[in-house]
Amino acid sequence: MMQTQDLYQIEMICEQVVIIFCTTYKNPISYLPSIEQELSKINFSGKIIFDLLLSNGYSSNRFVEADVFEAQINRRSMKVIDFSKLDDFLIEKTHEFYKSHPYLLETNSILLDEEKYYLIHS
Repeated sequence: MMQTQDLYQIEMICEQVVIIFCTTYKNPISYLPSIEQELSKINFSGKIIFDLLLSNGYSSNRFVEADVFEAQINRRSMKVIDFSKLDDFLIEKTHEFYKSHPYLLETNSILLDEEKYYLIHS
C-alpha cells in the first residue's frame, strides 16, 4: 500500500512559499490532512502552490494556490492560478523538479510523449 507521502513531494521555495508536486496521477489535494501534518513539522505559514501536472496535465487547472496559517490550509482560499500569473522563479523551480525527476514523467503521467520530452530536455 502506498503511503500518502509517496503521492506528493513538498519543496520549500522560500520562507513563505511551498510547492507541492504530484508524484503520481493522484491529486494531492485529496490528502490535505497529511500535507498539513508535514507542514506542521516546519511550522509553515504562507502560500502553498500545488503543481498538478501529473494529474491534470497542461490544463488550465494545473496550478492551485492556497493560504496557510500555522500549517493549516485555508480551504476557502484555494483557487486555480493561471500559468501566466506565476512568478518566473516558480516556473523555473517546476521545470527543475521535473528535470531532476524524469522517472515521474515516464511512469506516472497522463502527458503526451512530446510533452514529457520537452519537460526533460528543455
